[in-house]
Amino acid sequence: MALTAKQRNALPNSAFAYPDKRLYPIPTKHQAQQAGISEQQRLGLHRNAMARVAQRHTRGAVRTVAKVVARRSGIGQSKEKAGKTRRGRR
Repeated sequence: MALTAKQRNALPNSAFAYPDKRLYPIPTKHQAQQAGISEQQRLGLHRNAMARVAQRHTRGAVRTVAKVVARRSGIGQSKEKAGKTRRGRR
């Protein structure tokens, strides 16, 4: 199920892979709950972001979105670190 305009507008800029342009919504669990997005819908957004960026953009954009999806999905992290993001480091 796609996001409604109300749900997309309820997401903070930080929930997007490109926050300044609000492209590719990839919310964390907390951000999704605040915007009224189900867990199934949230994971669908992650898959959708990867598919769309692969169709439209360069490898650099694909890499950027893939990093955000992996970090917010908990891919490649231990169970205790899944869902937590690092702040202040790049």
